[in-house]
Parts: sequence; C-alpha cells; structure tokens
Amino acid sequence: MRAHSPIDLLRMAHFLRDLDDSEIEHLATALQPVDLDAGQEVFRQGDRPDALFFVSSGEVEVLRSETGKPQRRVGMLVVGDTLGEIEMIYRQPRQATIRATRQTTLFRWNQEPLQAFMREHPAALASLRFAADSRRLARRLQFRWLSENESIYAVARKHPALLYQALSVPFVLLLAAGLGFVWAFSSGESALAWLAGGLGLVGLGYGAWRWLDWGNDFYIVTSKRAIWLEKVIGLYESRQEAPLQSVLSVSVSTDVASRALGFGDVVIRTYTGQLVFHNVGNPLAMAAMVEEHWRRVRLQRVQEDRETILATLQERLAKEEGEGQVPRIEIKDRAQEERLSTRIGLDRWTFQVRFEEKGVITYRKHWAILLGHIGGPSALVLLVAAVVGARLGGWLLFMSTGATLTMAALALVPLSLWWLYQYVDWANDIYQVTPAQILDVYKKPLAREVRKVAPLENILGTEVAQRGILGLLLNFGDVVANVGTEKFTFQGVFDPTSVQQDIVRAQEAFNERKKEKERRERREEMVEWLSAYHKEAGQQGADQG
Repeated sequence: MRAHSPIDLLRMAHFLRDLDDSEIEHLATALQPVDLDAGQEVFRQGDRPDALFFVSSGEVEVLRSETGKPQRRVGMLVVGDTLGEIEMIYRQPRQATIRATRQTTLFRWNQEPLQAFMREHPAALASLRFAADSRRLARRLQFRWLSENESIYAVARKHPALLYQALSVPFVLLLAAGLGFVWAFSSGESALAWLAGGLGLVGLGYGAWRWLDWGNDFYIVTSKRAIWLEKVIGLYESRQEAPLQSVLSVSVSTDVASRALGFGDVVIRTYTGQLVFHNVGNPLAMAAMVEEHWRRVRLQRVQEDRETILATLQERLAKEEGEGQVPRIEIKDRAQEERLSTRIGLDRWTFQVRFEEKGVITYRKHWAILLGHIGGPSALVLLVAAVVGARLGGWLLFMSTGATLTMAALALVPLSLWWLYQYVDWANDIYQVTPAQILDVYKKPLAREVRKVAPLENILGTEVAQRGILGLLLNFGDVVANVGTEKFTFQGVFDPTSVQQDIVRAQEAFNERKKEKERRERREEMVEWLSAYHKEAGQQGADQG
C-alpha cells in the first residue's frame, strides 16, 4: 500500500475536521518523516513523550509489559492511525512500546508546535482528548466479541448529566431519610428512625444501581463497525451494531440544553434505518470518529481495486513467461447451499444446542426452553414413579401392587409419547448459518415444515438481546439480523453473542470470497484486453513489415 502524504494524513484525522485546505497545507509543513525498518522501535514504554505520530505506510505493533510479566502485544496500528495522544494530552510517560512489524513510514508532530496549535484550536484539543479518553477506557474494558484484527478507536458513555439526572430520585430519598433521622432524634420516635433508616438503605441501593446502570452502556467505534452496547443489570442486555461499509450518513442532533452541557445524539444512517448513540458527550468528536473510519473503509476498497489491477498486470506477464496461472476461485451458488443444508440438523437426536457439519452451523433453542416444553410430562412421569414407589414401599395401601403397576404402565405410555413429542418439537426448530445464508427451520412433528432463508449479503446489521434474570444467568437470548426492512430472529439461543459472531464471521468470509471472485473476473477481463492489444499491435507490426 502506498505511503500517504502529510496532507492526506491530516485530512484523515478526525480532530482536524474543521480546518480548511490552506490550514491543512500549512500544518503539514510541521510534520517530519520517520522511516523505520521491521523490528525498529518508535519509542519505548516509560519514555518521556515528545511528539504525536501518524502512520503513513506499513504498520506498528503496540507492546506492553507489566511488573513480573513478559512483554505482550496488545494491539496493532495501521495507516491513518495516530499514536501517542494519551501521553501528549495527559503528559504521562509512554504507556507502551511501539515497534514496526515491517518497513514503515511515520510522520512526527513535535510537542512544541503541537501544543501551540492546540492552544489556538480548542475544538481540536477537545477531539484529541476524546480520542485519548477512548483509548484509556478501551484499555480497561474487555470485549470478547471483538473479531480478530478488529481495533477499538472510540468508546464513550452517556454524558454525566444523564447520570446526575438518574441520581436525582436516590438523592431525594436520601434527603428524606436524613430529615427523618433529624426528626426522629429530636422527637425520640424510634419507629420513625427505623423508617428513615430503611428509606436511606433504599436510596443508597437505588443510587448504586443507577450508577452501575449508567456505567454499563457504551457507544463504540471499531475498525469494522459502530456498536451500541446496552445493559440493564438483571433485566436486559443487548448489542446493536452497523458495519461501517453499510453507513450512508452520520449526523448530530442536539437541543439548547444539550448544547450548553456538551452532549447530543449521533445518528448513523444505514440501508435498514439508523443506529443512534443517545446523549453521548462531545457528539461532534464521536461523529467525526465514525466518519473517519467510514471513509477508511471506502478508501481501502479503492486501494484494493488498484492493487488488483496491478496484480493482474503482473500475473499476465508471468503467464506469458510460463511462470504461473491465474487462480480460479469459485463460490457455491445459493441453490447448492440450500440443497446442502436441507436435512442437516433434523437428524440429530441429542441435546446439543450447537453443532457444525459440512460447513453448516446449526443452533437449537436453549435447554431452558426445552425444559419448559417437557416440564409437564416430566412432572407427571415423576408423579407416577412416586406413586409406584410409595406402593412398593408400603406407604400406599388402598390399591394392590398389580393394579398400581398396571395403571402406571397405562399412564406412562401417553406420557412418554407426550414427552417425546415435546422433545422432537424442540429438536426440529433450528437456526442455521451456512457459507452463503442463514436459515430458520420451523417444523412441527407430523405437521408442516416452514423454512425461512436470508442471504448473508443482504444482512445489514445484527443485534443481541438477553432479557430477564433467567436469560442472563443461563446465557441465552435472541439474535436479530436486519435483512432489508425485515428482521430475522434466532430466538432463545444459547450464548447469543457467539451466535452473532458466527453470523459476522460467515458474512466476512462470504464477502471475501465474493471480492476474490470479482478480482478474478477483473483479472480475466484485463487478460483479454491485453491479449487483444498484443494481437492488434502484432498485426499492425506485421502489416508495416
């Protein structure tokens, strides 16, 4: 990938979004190039900060060491990324070691001109501080649903004003409890003191819950998607997201009060609707973050097209010299995928809730849902067994042993059939992720079967929802895929976060195969053009000779 110029890098930077072209060009003169070979360090953990860096080409790894532990990689920075903003903003020693993994070019913005610029541009300073705060917050958080090579660039909570608003009711309860204590001590009423104490405990508990609730909601921008992570302790947990490649526009919505306090809504519009980051602090900085990485995705596509054309020319030359052939990569068509998954999953008579066969991942609903189905017949079977046990133990005397066993056998036959029907009904309702589509198979025993299919390429976003204490404790919930204007729901699946990631990974693999097929077609088309050109050029040379 070609190196970006200082002007290109500054135009890409989210915190410089308000500068015009002349200001960008003037600012670019302050940047100094730094060329690195593979393995060469930019700076070391603990060094004194003296500059902000932009990655122009190549990539660098972020290495961090802790007391008594070996150094480990905690991230990668690629073209367009900045490094060192935390230390420059908070004037701390370097928090990690930065090392080039291959030949890399950086541009260095030294401390003195950087500080002079920030003093003249407070909006840029606020945006850079927003990025630094995001990096610090992301470092403390662990999101196991992140995919490989996916980096977090922005993390924010709702503005503290929303926390203060949420704490108003607990504050009133604590104030009332305090007044109650004063009144109780002055009047000697012990009952009032107990009432005030209980009210105070309720206020403290409710306040702690509201504070934790505020701290569990996050708005996140990664290198691949924008995410709203929402969690209500004990009741609800969900994750709504939109791939950056599906973003159409980004806007900010504020009112008089929110502008005065510095927060607002960031509205991310996609093909299916919109994802809203509600009441986020510094919404302009967050919107700029989304726009920057949205543009990066688009630029990456353009760069891939250029590299494909270059590869095509090289392959053509190699082919003429007999050194290689253009690879052919095929994608199974959708009809073939449908035939592949027609019977998979319906012949598995086990209690598995996830299994994989021939590239098809199959999910059943959680065991809690199965227990709900078989709970009735299971309870009656246990009741029959208890009656038989009581008769054999001599505790039940009004019926003979033979009659008891006969009635138990007669009762167990329909109960067993009922239990088996409920199990088969549970086992037949499956959800599948294939290499090209997702399926929802609904089949009633001895009745009709309904199959819903949605191509992976039509999925524009996914959500995860876990509702209720039981869902959180047993880790099951719903995964919703937005397909056009419709919603495709995997209901009651175990570990919905992992199911969502299976869908995302299948989408990424499908898109990669699709892009590779398009590249191959482009290469073949280029080969035809070159062949026609060489044939025509050769013919003209022969005619002139």
